[in-house]
Amino acid sequence: MMNSREETIIGPPKLTRYEIARIVGARALQLALGAPPLVDVNKSPSKDPVAIALLELYEGVLPITIRRMRPDGKSQLIPVRKLLPGAREYIRRTLESWKLH
Repeated sequence: MMNSREETIIGPPKLTRYEIARIVGARALQLALGAPPLVDVNKSPSKDPVAIALLELYEGVLPITIRRMRPDGKSQLIPVRKLLPGAREYIRRTLESWKLH
C-alpha cells in the first residue's frame, strides 16, 4: 500500500515532450533491431519503427516506467500509463501530422 507521499507524482502530471521523445526513440531502436511490435502493424499506414513506437505509446501498451529525479537526489519510478492521459492529445496530434492516425 502506497502512502500519500508516494502517490504524489514528481514533476508534471503528464509525459513531457522530452520523455515522449526518449520513449519513442528507445522503442523505435528496439523495433529496428527486430523486437516484435505490440500493435497490429497491418493496420498502420507506415512500417517506420518511429511511427510504430508512437502508436504503441498512444495505445498505452508499452510496459515502461519513467524515473523522475528530485533536487534532493531522490527519485520516483512512474508507470507510463499513469502519465499518458495528460499527453495523449499531444501524441494524437503528432500522429495526425504524420498521417498515421
